[in-house]
Amino acid sequence: MQYSPSCQTDSAGKSESARLKINSVTRAVAVLACAVGLTACSSKPETADIQKDLAEAYACPVIELSDVKKADGAATDGKLYDVSFTHTVSIKGGADAAAKLFSEWAYLEAQVQPTQIALDKALFDADVRAAQGQLPGGRNADPEVRRLTQAKEQLASRLASLMPCETIEAVTRLQVMRTAAEEAAKSGQSQIAVPVAIKVRGTGRMGKAESGWHFAGMPAFSTVEIVTANATYPRFKAEVAVNTSVPSEARRLVGRVRAGNTDSCLEVSASRDAKCYALPGQPELASRIFSACQDGDMCAITGQFDDKNEKLIQFSKAEKVAP
Repeated sequence: MQYSPSCQTDSAGKSESARLKINSVTRAVAVLACAVGLTACSSKPETADIQKDLAEAYACPVIELSDVKKADGAATDGKLYDVSFTHTVSIKGGADAAAKLFSEWAYLEAQVQPTQIALDKALFDADVRAAQGQLPGGRNADPEVRRLTQAKEQLASRLASLMPCETIEAVTRLQVMRTAAEEAAKSGQSQIAVPVAIKVRGTGRMGKAESGWHFAGMPAFSTVEIVTANATYPRFKAEVAVNTSVPSEARRLVGRVRAGNTDSCLEVSASRDAKCYALPGQPELASRIFSACQDGDMCAITGQFDDKNEKLIQFSKAEKVAP
């Protein structure tokens, strides 16, 4: 079969055209791949890389991160880069929201330790009564133990709901602002300068990975400025806490007498805990106690006991009991 020259020319033209189109597409793909590679594997970290890691460090629904800026940087080797940067952490909702957050947070947190101390005392007292057969249902049957356990749980729940931040950096920045708010609140005025944002400077070392640049460890942060705005600072009425130093009503405790050369005590055990209540040193009272119980005896003493300071402060009666 013979081909005409015109057919051969048309065929050659189409082949050349196709080849040029393929080369063009290939070059476009290569350029795109190169661009993607440069973005993902930049030779040094940029502001976007820093912001991505800071967003994770400040992950908390009550604050927001802004104004992240890379200030300086220097390569240390092929895969590590030291950077310095600035950023701002703000309270969502502005001054009114910040005032409520800091005031209620301080109010609730101030109740944590007294509540725990009161609960520990109630548990010990309940264990003593249970050991002496006065509380058949054990410590959990004691109304005061149940009340304080519930109060502790409610307090923890309210704190977690109010201040849900969990990362160390978010909590640290908020604590710095809360301290400033508490200092301003000492003026006693209803309107105070409430911290609404904190400007922070940071330095850290970043490493290059397939997914981009990331901090190789926790950066070092320092406060540049605390930004404030005037707002009404709520004043929560302090709840009446259990005063563990106040003497309890007269009660009967059974324990072992421990007599010493200069002082003596009644050792009361409950579960794995023990308290040794100091006995009065006045000769008259000591004589009444030791006429009934000697060193090493199991003794039932009735009176008022100071649980916090572990001492008998008002004596009524002492009697020896069977071990």
